[in-house]
Amino acid sequence: MSAVATVLLQQGAADWEFGPVLPVLRYYLGLEIRTATPDGHAIETIGGLRVQADTIFETANIVDADIVMIVGSDVWQPQGDSALEKRLKARADAGRPIAAICAGTLPLARAGVLDGRPHTSNALGFLKENAAEYHGEAHYRDVAHAVSDGVIVTAPGSAPASFACAVAAAVKPERAAEVVAYWNMARGEFEALGTDLEKVFRA
Repeated sequence: MSAVATVLLQQGAADWEFGPVLPVLRYYLGLEIRTATPDGHAIETIGGLRVQADTIFETANIVDADIVMIVGSDVWQPQGDSALEKRLKARADAGRPIAAICAGTLPLARAGVLDGRPHTSNALGFLKENAAEYHGEAHYRDVAHAVSDGVIVTAPGSAPASFACAVAAAVKPERAAEVVAYWNMARGEFEALGTDLEKVFRA
């Protein structure tokens, strides 16, 4: 049976947050990508891409998937999903990998998954304002890259490249050398540019 990644999507999902990680999981690591939305209907991303769903949140493979990934969207902010959050908490308690980026960290915060482990998000205030159940301030990492304890991977929405690498490392830790190679490729673009924006527009 092939390895599976369950990807939870809401309307307005941020294209750049799942753009780097899905090819790594599917093409390089050989995972089957299964998408889930709240009602099983297609969603439209911020960039206007229409993504068909394989299933609904209620029946998504949360228990046995090799990785469950939660992609950011503004829709995660005003509303919770207690049934989904309970399933995510059970998965985390069982030591099964979950990855969340941007507002996708909110279901984990509401479920109490982040309370006792290192994590990050868009900002500490972002978690506290949008997840009343969150009590993980002592473990919050105010960094610009993904944070992982080997089971839970979190990232701000501005860190899709390190998120992709951290997710890959959580799914296939035995292939760390390949993950490092991908990271070296991704970071090279930014290191070469530095902070000189003119280099983006001039040969």
